[in-house]
Amino acid sequence: MKTSARLTGREWAALLALLALFALQAGLSSPRKSAAFDEEYHLAAGYAYLRTGDFRLSRSHPPLVNVLSALPLLGREEVQLPLDHASWAAGDYFNFSDVFLWQANDDPQALLELGRLPVIALGTLLAALLFVWARQWAGPAAGWVALLFAVFDPNLIANSRLVTTDLGLTFFLALAVWRFWRWLEAPGRANLILAGIAAGLAMVAKFTGLLVWPIFLVILLLHPGAHGRLAALARLLLMGLLAYATIWAIFRFDVGPIEGAPISLPVPAPFYPESVWETFRVIEEQPKTTFLLGETSPRGWWYYFPVALAVKTPLPLLILAGAGLLLLLRRSWRRACLLWAPPLLFMGLAMSARIAIGYRHILPVVPFLILIAAVAASALWASREQSRLVLPLLLVGLVWQAGGTARLFPHYEAFFNVLGGGPARGHEVLVDSNLDWGQDLIALRALLAERGIEEVNLAYFGTALPEAYGIRYRPLPGFLRFLVGPEVNGYNPYTPPPGWYAISLTSLRLGLLYQNVDMYAFFRELEPVDRAGYSINLYHVAYPEESEVVRTTVTGTAVSDVAPEELGVAPGRRVIAKWSATPATTITPAGEWDSLPPGASVVDADFAGAFALLGYALEGDTVPPGGAVKLTLYWETGKAEVEAPSPARAGPLAAFVHLSAEDPALIVAQYDGWEAALAGLEPGDLIAQEITLPIAGDMAPGRYFLRAGLYSPQTGQRLLLAGGKDMITLQPLDVKAAP
Repeated sequence: MKTSARLTGREWAALLALLALFALQAGLSSPRKSAAFDEEYHLAAGYAYLRTGDFRLSRSHPPLVNVLSALPLLGREEVQLPLDHASWAAGDYFNFSDVFLWQANDDPQALLELGRLPVIALGTLLAALLFVWARQWAGPAAGWVALLFAVFDPNLIANSRLVTTDLGLTFFLALAVWRFWRWLEAPGRANLILAGIAAGLAMVAKFTGLLVWPIFLVILLLHPGAHGRLAALARLLLMGLLAYATIWAIFRFDVGPIEGAPISLPVPAPFYPESVWETFRVIEEQPKTTFLLGETSPRGWWYYFPVALAVKTPLPLLILAGAGLLLLLRRSWRRACLLWAPPLLFMGLAMSARIAIGYRHILPVVPFLILIAAVAASALWASREQSRLVLPLLLVGLVWQAGGTARLFPHYEAFFNVLGGGPARGHEVLVDSNLDWGQDLIALRALLAERGIEEVNLAYFGTALPEAYGIRYRPLPGFLRFLVGPEVNGYNPYTPPPGWYAISLTSLRLGLLYQNVDMYAFFRELEPVDRAGYSINLYHVAYPEESEVVRTTVTGTAVSDVAPEELGVAPGRRVIAKWSATPATTITPAGEWDSLPPGASVVDADFAGAFALLGYALEGDTVPPGGAVKLTLYWETGKAEVEAPSPARAGPLAAFVHLSAEDPALIVAQYDGWEAALAGLEPGDLIAQEITLPIAGDMAPGRYFLRAGLYSPQTGQRLLLAGGKDMITLQPLDVKAAP
């Protein structure tokens, strides 16, 4: 171990300035990024744990990093925790998080930005740790090289401004190995205690932190300073007890039986081993469709993470780390096991796992690459023969990495080196959290405003609500929000309707993941008009006027599940598919009808130009308590298209039918829904919607009124009639017992 001199005043100033630069890169990019895929889950779990002391939402990830992320939310009266929602009682991690961030609170983005601050602090501490560690290992030059590589590492910056556990694990695992090394060099009581606590923090940062023990064991067996192996193993066991005590403290010293264990005995922190078992069981059982180098697979590839490491790690760091590894192995491979064993074991774990969705899963490898590169730079610089060549090359490498990172602001998560084609072509190699994790809705909003696009067809990969970011859109099939519903089933992937389309690159490559990975093959053949960040492509779809148009209807089966030849798809032909869920809703294309069926009552009510209710048919004007109202509504699409949005631009809609007293607010029975896809509808189409409205058996006899209208499920806003009313009264209906 090389002990370095104390820092001078100028060195302290340089150190603090570089650490501040790291924090600024993460902090300034945070407001420019919408919620990434997992952020809502981690923030909700952490805040719920802080407020209630209940760790029911910490089953998929241990609570440490989540709790740290939620700390800035404490003491803010405006933050609402919806404990009265059914998802809390059920311990429904996913739904509760969704309700917490997007429904219970008014400014989700502000909460996220607060929650990201502690992770930015952990990232900054990681950079400082690497400076100290490299300096202690190989001297001042190594410390500065490690710091510069860390400060300008795009992957560390990107993960430092996400409310997730990946950066937290990276920091605490590096901290644990550093403290273990200090204990090997100076095996005193204080270093043993600190190493055990740090190991416990790694374990409770993320479940893969359990790898800290194989790492410690391999180092203990190989390191030349580990004298007295049996005694050292006994001390390792003591570290394990300290680590579990740390976990127990974070779980508030809870004691109880392990659920599902063959023997019911009280143990400290039983929720931790329960969650570990459940998490790895689910990972093994669930399929994880992934993309690599133009191919998809439900099980991934063993070489996924080596490829990810090669294309998403800055080349200067890769090159110098490779040289450093050769140097360390040649000089003292056993002592250097502290630097090469942790990344090797972590890569082995990642390569054997079924989940292959992102570089973030091997983020703990990065600090060790930085350390190896720093040690190599210091050793080469110390050689008089090589120092004249090393310094210019090192400066070129650092400037190369720093410049590439600076140019990427604020899109650090999209970093790909030249081997991966750079950020613009990285999607040809990897997608998902390597590039597209739902983080560019803010950039999409700005792009749509710049181009004057009022509404877009959106295939979004993420968990955020696009409308929360001011985006008017029609949802296309997308993971994870738009997996079911009429628009998913009605989407025509072969000849989609004309208009603007925003397609997340993960959707472009993986479609609907578990259901249809070719959902957006049509767009893979098109050149995008523009791009929001590096993760959402913007396309404009248009067809030549002379194109043959064929109209068809599909009932029940999703359009994407119908073979293209069965739909009539052919070169030079555009197929317009109209979809309904059941035969109870029928669609007649414009030009194929000229009047309503005999016996229908005519009303002709125009709802904001999106749809006109032309009439209705009612089976009888009386109904007994416990019976049902059978009603058919006849809608025509886009009657006033010139002055108001057409269905192609109106966004998702649903019809409501109320049976109410003379006062419309006194509703006694209601229907809410829409079983036809808006996709494929054209002005003049006729939709016949059969509705059954159950009547309660204890409903008071009397005269009631049928009223109908339309509203947007996205916003809850009702569409208005010409006079400003939001519903039309159809006719009175008597509820009375049969004679």
